[in-house]
Amino acid sequence: MSDGKAAVDVEILILDPDPVEAPLFANKSFKIVGHGFSKKKIDVYISTDKNGNNKISEINVDIVDQTTITDDFLMVVARPLLGAPMNTKLWVVVELNGKFQSSIEGFKVV
Repeated sequence: MSDGKAAVDVEILILDPDPVEAPLFANKSFKIVGHGFSKKKIDVYISTDKNGNNKISEINVDIVDQTTITDDFLMVVARPLLGAPMNTKLWVVVELNGKFQSSIEGFKVV
């Protein structure tokens, strides 16, 4: 990469929709578009930090139908619970085998 960062195996390019607006206590489906999503041991979560250091435990994120994963996108469902930060732009984070890979700002609890 030209910006001096180490190459990653999984990278987020965009969210669909962007921004993702998720109501409290409701399942919100969205798509993460990028590459490397066919890798095993992918984990997705929401963070207040672009480096994924502050995982928000009050927002559950599940990968939808992991058996049909493609390399170019990942379908996920997020469910914000009581205590999730409201009306704040948050980061969607992807880890591979427990290691940070990529993040993108654009998730908000409404």
